[in-house]
Formats: sequence, structure tokens, C-alpha cells
Amino acid sequence: MISIIIATYNRAAYIAETLTSIANQTYKDFECIIVDDGSTDETESIVSSIEKNDSRFKYIKRPSSVPKGANHSRNYGYSLSKGSYVKFFDSDDVMLPHHLEVSMKYLLDGNYDFVVGDCINFNETGLLERPYEIDRTVAELTAMRFTNFKTGWITNDLLVKSEFADQIEFAGSIRDQASEYQYNIKLLLLTQNGYLTNEILSHRRIHDDGFVVKAEKDKKFLDLKNAELYYVTFNYLKSIAPRELLEYLLDNHVQISFELSTRRVWPENISGATSLLIKNKGVKGLLYPMAILIGYLTSKGYQVLKFIRK
Repeated sequence: MISIIIATYNRAAYIAETLTSIANQTYKDFECIIVDDGSTDETESIVSSIEKNDSRFKYIKRPSSVPKGANHSRNYGYSLSKGSYVKFFDSDDVMLPHHLEVSMKYLLDGNYDFVVGDCINFNETGLLERPYEIDRTVAELTAMRFTNFKTGWITNDLLVKSEFADQIEFAGSIRDQASEYQYNIKLLLLTQNGYLTNEILSHRRIHDDGFVVKAEKDKKFLDLKNAELYYVTFNYLKSIAPRELLEYLLDNHVQISFELSTRRVWPENISGATSLLIKNKGVKGLLYPMAILIGYLTSKGYQVLKFIRK
């Protein structure tokens, strides 16, 4: 059985279409666990009506003992799952009818640990571009290639054996940005026995409430989230990832943070990043707060940062 885990929050406008697309899958052996992260709209009534008519769907409100946030809700939903395979899916996107069947066929026929489908963005005007425009016929399945975005996929694309999902969890401390990033890097550190298919298996909705649109409109918002992404990922993986991968994450965090400071935006996690720099670069990491301050006050300081990162 496949366990499909969906975290949702105020998606009354879209979730019925999402769940209907799952109910209409040609592969029928699944459970779908929907964890509501505290919706204040009509999400509960919409999902509950679907749950009443199809026992494969289970609607659960996130308990107060579980911290708020999409990734915490995903982790909680997975803890309740019973399937031998797991798929996380977003509550505003659409599975094409053969999504599960095709993924399972590739996984079983190739004896893979995970399979990654492809998807395409869409909005009210129609189909748009793919989230990751990569050549999947030559893409390498390695943790480093995923870390530097030479290989990539979104949450919806992955189908993975539960024996590997048991060893991974979503980073709950990060805001809702690239929520699959840490998860998939760790997966690729555990196993590279996977398969990328070129088949479009889902449609990813682009709308004004989504991250993609917000990022396109607000460069400061995007840079703050990306700096956080690299910082959280470093801490998430520091006990298992190779040095090259960790250096890439730390370098990108401090570079983006410094660029923010030159635009008079005070970056986050300065103290934590300084500690990491000292551990990984030596005493010159102590200069990092100075570089940030110089950047903030003068829009200069690149040579100090270059010296730290060398």
C-alpha cells in the first residue's frame, strides 16, 4: 500500500480538486492522510465530506502537542501511516490519473528504493514550465548534485520505500520554502538506487498565495528564505554529510547573508553562522560579524568575506 501524506492550511479553494485527483488514481491501493495545520476556512468541511464517502481518506487535525508548520504536519502524518511506500503531496496540486501506477511500475520493475516523476506548473491560463528544467536522461542521482540544484524535484514527485522514509524527517524549523530540500539530500546520502522518469505525473499550481509568486515579487523575501534554507540544511545534515557538501551550504548562506547586508537588510542567524565558520574555517570565522556590519553600513566588505570563505 502507498501512504499519501498531505499537510494543509486554508486550502478550501483547491483541496477538493487535489483529493478528487487522488481518488481517481488508476492504482487503488493507497491511504491518504490529510493533516490540517489549523485551517480557519472551509477546508475541514470539504475534506470531511470526501472522507465520509471514501474510507481511504483520513482527515486529522494537528494536535496541540505537534508544533505548527507544514513540515511538522508532514512528519506527524507519516507517523500515522501504514504503507510500505510513501508519497508526500501538496494540498493545492493535481495528480494525473496514472501517477501512482506509473511510479509503482518503475519502482517494482527496476527494484529501486525510490522513483521520481516529473511535473509541470500551471495557473488559471493553462500549463507553464517545469519546476526543474533538467535533462533527466543524464541527471546524476547524488546528494551533491541535488544540493547544488544540478538535479532536482519537488515534494510531489517522489515515491519512496518506507524503510528509507523511516530514517528521514522534514526539517520542522524552516519556513515554507523548498521543504523537500533537506529531505531529499538525506535520502540521497542513504541510497542512490533511484530512477528519474521524464513522464509528467502531476500538475503544480501557481497562485498568489504560493511561495513561487511571492518570491518573484519580493527579492528580499527570496534571499532571506534562501539564506535560511542553506543554514538550516547545514545543521540538519552536519552529522552525516561530506565536507564538500557542508562547505557549499555554509558558503552560500554567508554569501547571501552578506549581500542582504549590503542592501541594508540585517541578516538572520549571524551568531550561529559565526560558530559554524569558526568550526569549519578556523579563527578567521570571527571576522564574519564584522563583514556583515561593514556591508550594512558601507555596502562594502567583500574582501573580508572573501578572506573568510577562502
